[in-house]
Amino acid sequence: MSMSLIGEKAANLFEYFGLKSKNYYHSEAKANYQADDLLAYYLDMSGRAEFSGSFDENLIPLYSSKGKIAVHPVLISLYALGNCEIYRQTKTERSRDNLIRIADWLCEFQKADGGWQNQFAMQKFELEAGFLSAITQGKGISVLVRAHLVSKESKYVDSAIKALEPFFVDVSSNGVRRQIGDIVFYEEYPAKKNYQVLNGFIYALWGLLDLVRLTDNRQAKELWHDGLESLAQLLPSFDIGYWSLYHIGDGIRNPATIPYHKMHIEQLKVMFEITGNGLFYEYSEKWQKYLDNSFNALKTLPQKILWNLSRGL
Repeated sequence: MSMSLIGEKAANLFEYFGLKSKNYYHSEAKANYQADDLLAYYLDMSGRAEFSGSFDENLIPLYSSKGKIAVHPVLISLYALGNCEIYRQTKTERSRDNLIRIADWLCEFQKADGGWQNQFAMQKFELEAGFLSAITQGKGISVLVRAHLVSKESKYVDSAIKALEPFFVDVSSNGVRRQIGDIVFYEEYPAKKNYQVLNGFIYALWGLLDLVRLTDNRQAKELWHDGLESLAQLLPSFDIGYWSLYHIGDGIRNPATIPYHKMHIEQLKVMFEITGNGLFYEYSEKWQKYLDNSFNALKTLPQKILWNLSRGL
């Protein structure tokens, strides 16, 4: 299975014509929230526990794109969360070791500003290598919280709390926070342009919630509540009447791919379970109905192609 950008783009395209993707990032991840078990991640990531790509000498998964191979914080966090779920279910030492190994990497390579830098440029969102991302911060926190639960090591909590710092820093100053009026958004792609990616925002919120659930940290609680209010206000803007948008910011409309639309549905199911806010249930049900009509996905394809062409892809 190729981990290249081309491989993932091809897998996305095949989905529109009924060919189910086996790409690592498209593994089914159903709602998995357990109010009384913090070790359970919000989506079932067990499918990400097995990685068929390359590893470095320290058994850290490597990401490959356009001839460059390096550690990617989002990839390794997915791998860790998958192994955490396997450990939760089976208590196998291998899965525990894989979780702890990634948590140790996160502690070691965390920057002084609390962030984990992305080593790959993101051309389509106009970001050079080295940028911070709300999804990276959120998933990293979630891994560290679970490593602490398994090991009782305090260093993981310390690192998770430090990872809050970029959430208070504006995107213009290399943070992940974008504030427009009373809306606070934690950007997966903190570019000069306003993008507001839905799935990355929710993953970031879950990392914040993990710290609240573990430590009742005041800063994490503030960030969680601010983001939650913004999500409720913005959610209708992600609906185009027959599908969900990947992001709602500046530029040409960008519908979610089929795997991301499915992810949105599961994420909103979880948000309803956490908060009891019927808005999240309403949109999860509505978007499931959109998905059930296969023509709706095809209807988005011309817009998706146009957006990619506008990015030079």
